[in-house]
Parts: sequence; C-alpha cells; structure tokens
Amino acid sequence: MDNIPWFAWIAIVGIIAGVTSSIVAAALRSREKQAEFAGAADLRGLVEQSTASNQAVLDRLALLELRLDSIERTLTDIP
Repeated sequence: MDNIPWFAWIAIVGIIAGVTSSIVAAALRSREKQAEFAGAADLRGLVEQSTASNQAVLDRLALLELRLDSIERTLTDIP
C-alpha cells in the first residue's frame, strides 16, 4: 500500500464509490417496484368493489326501466 501513489487512491476510491452508488440505486429501484406491486393489489380490490356497486346500480336501473315501460304501456292503452 505504500507503493501506490496518492493520485491512484483517488481513482480507487472513485471506483469503490461508483460501485456502492450503483448497488444502493438498484436496491432503491427494487423497493419502489415492490411498493408499486403492493399498491396494485390494493387498487385491484377497489376496482372489484366498484364493479360490484356499479353492477347493483345497473340492476336497479334495469328494474326501473321495466317499471317505466309498464307505466308507459298502461298510459298508451287508455283511450
């Protein structure tokens, strides 16, 4: 270690810092992707709930349409 000049140490430390920086960046990206996947599961549950409530509203609207059709037929049948 005594034979390595001082300017070579700058390059060695730079290389070590670069490798460390890339490892930390990769770990952070991995954690972000895991968080996105966890959020996607939550969103999937919300979409399923929304779909169920939308289907219930559509069913009620279909019943209302049937009732309105019968009222309209009754009113058109009156002379």
